[in-house]
Order: sequence, then C-alpha cells, then structure tokens
Amino acid sequence: MGFLKRLFGKKDSKKEPEQQPEKKTETKKAPETKKADPESKQEKKPSPTKKTATKYHVSLNRDEKSEFYKMWRVRKEQSEKTIKYFKTQEEAIDYAEDLADDTQSSVVIHKKDGSIRKQDYKKKS
Repeated sequence: MGFLKRLFGKKDSKKEPEQQPEKKTETKKAPETKKADPESKQEKKPSPTKKTATKYHVSLNRDEKSEFYKMWRVRKEQSEKTIKYFKTQEEAIDYAEDLADDTQSSVVIHKKDGSIRKQDYKKKS
C-alpha cells in the first residue's frame, strides 16, 4: 500500500502545479488568436489583385530537347506549362484569341527570337 500512496501522492502533487500553468497559457493563447484574425483578413485583401485578366502568350518553343522543338505554343502568363502546340504561328494565334475571348483577356505575340511582336493583341469584332 505504501507504493500506491506514493503513486497517487505523486499524481496529485503533479496535477495541481500543472493545472495552474495551463490556465496561464490559456489566457496567453486567447489574445494570440485574436491577433491572427486581423492578419488573415489582411492576407485576403491582396488576393483579389491576383484575379486580374490572364494574358496568353504565343511563342516559339526553342527547347532542343523537346519533341515540340520549333513549334508554336500557347501559354498563360507567368506559367511554364504549355496549353497547346501548333505547327504555324497563325494557328497558335487563332487558338489564343479564342481563349482570350472566353476569359476577357488579351494575347501577347512573340517573334521567333522571343521578343514581343504585338502586346495586348485583341481580335477585332
């Protein structure tokens, strides 16, 4: 029985000091969660600026390792993923125009060397 008293005596003595610090930490956590709410609202405000109209770029694939080397491609602005490849620049422009019309955006057409041929190109209706 002495063993059980020691066991229970230690648990009781540990619970009391542990409960007091927990209450202190709980009061400290409450103001932190309140601070997090305004920060999360501030983070949400910049997100609408990211929803600007996407431009589509028509450019020549100059990657010699690619199976689509020297083919014209259509990409979204700031994307490394190609939407579709074409044999001619004209086909790529037509496809990009259709995408731009659907999303109310514009097309940027590049020359063979990569420089911009036409900026904010829109199909005349």
